[in-house]
Amino acid sequence: MTETTPSSAEDRALDALTAVIQAASNPEAVEAQTLLLRRLALDGDLIPTRVPAPLNVTESGGYFNLLETLGQRQTLLDVVAGALGIASGSARALAPGPTLLGFTSLANDRPEGDAGPTAPGSVLVRSDLAGGVVAARDAVHAFGAVLPLWSPPLAPDLSTASDDLEAIGRRLRLLPTAALADPLTDSLVLAHEPASPFTVWARPDAAAAPTATLPDVTVETAALDPDTGEPVLGSLGPTKLVSVAPILAAQGWVTTPVDAAPTTPADTAWASLVCVAGLLPGVTRLRDELALLYPADRIGDSPFAARLDLVWNGTEFASA
Repeated sequence: MTETTPSSAEDRALDALTAVIQAASNPEAVEAQTLLLRRLALDGDLIPTRVPAPLNVTESGGYFNLLETLGQRQTLLDVVAGALGIASGSARALAPGPTLLGFTSLANDRPEGDAGPTAPGSVLVRSDLAGGVVAARDAVHAFGAVLPLWSPPLAPDLSTASDDLEAIGRRLRLLPTAALADPLTDSLVLAHEPASPFTVWARPDAAAAPTATLPDVTVETAALDPDTGEPVLGSLGPTKLVSVAPILAAQGWVTTPVDAAPTTPADTAWASLVCVAGLLPGVTRLRDELALLYPADRIGDSPFAARLDLVWNGTEFASA
């Protein structure tokens, strides 16, 4: 007959506590269950590592040097944690936590003419950047013009997003249908002065009562022929137009000048707006911006998880 060793008082107490937690169904017990599971996931070695345990300090340093040379800084934490037999360092860094910001809905301007019905009634703007959009819109209104915008109808979904700036709420678009139809009547005009790239201008409404005055400008305009879809260049004599770029730049939003007129309606590079306010070249990391908007566990499950250490270089997020 095999003799059974009696369990210790600690074992019996732990078994009893586990049984109580498993059997209870009140909110407090459910919260305790969640805490225990999270503790196991983040502090326990649930899945054995495939990395051999390092035999000495030199071998441990070899892991660091190899992954650092390969630029795998995010993987470095996981490999070293696995070698030590503890939970992944990135798992700890991506534990759920509160977010600071969200997206707010702003009423949108509606252009005149056929483009009016295509304008969304509101646009989604990152909450800390919405004030700058309102200020720019008000500045355009002072000249009797409008600033119709376009954004996706839903906040970015990290599981399907592919554009860094869109995902972090720093990209908006001017309403593409508000331009390129008829520069004589369009609310937005894609045009350029001699030896300059094409930029966006807003046309004051003749019926508006502007509070600011404008000088006359002479520009070459771009449009798309409604019948053939071919690009058409034209010239406007002395005309009052609002240059949108400097107004947006004063609020941290950068427009996209283009050297050539669009050749199709799908060519909307000229309509892109990017907010660079607060992005410091060589300093701001993609993880910092994502963490403002999304819970860490969503970031960890997204295509951006492997790109968190990319750094803003003044144009895009790239390897440091």
